[in-house]
Amino acid sequence: MKKQSLQDDFISFKAGVKTLCLATLDHSAKPRASYTPFVEGEDGCFYIFVSQLAAHTQDLLAQPAAGILLLEDEQDARQIFARQRLSYQCHVEVVDPETSLYKAMLDAMEARFGNVLELLRSLPDFILFRLIPYEGQYVKGFGKAYKLVGTPDGKGLQKLEHITSSS
Repeated sequence: MKKQSLQDDFISFKAGVKTLCLATLDHSAKPRASYTPFVEGEDGCFYIFVSQLAAHTQDLLAQPAAGILLLEDEQDARQIFARQRLSYQCHVEVVDPETSLYKAMLDAMEARFGNVLELLRSLPDFILFRLIPYEGQYVKGFGKAYKLVGTPDGKGLQKLEHITSSS
């Protein structure tokens, strides 16, 4: 059996996670943590569909920046102190409901999460955000931390560079 490469591990981990932890700043610059389901677009961006009634949505509208974390499930971790994780710093923008991107991302969410999206699409308070990563880090375990850098094809932060004490 062929051993999976680091790049394959990274891609497979990201594809297997369905929710992200979301860090925002409120109007007083106090940090707030939350979570939400997401889909990743072909552009390397993350898309979330959230209610305006949620505090994190108001935070994103007021301050269009976020930190996100994709995290290995505790029960799947070999070592709780070294859970596999992927974090990004992101610029945030609202996706216009009149665009083809809006429909495509909601269709992708419906394919991934089921027909609950049919209900959510009908609610007037839901907004689709595009989280555009500009910095990131992938941690596979102890001593296995990697900085994410952009690729020439413009598909986001996909290239891994090992972080060492001299990095």
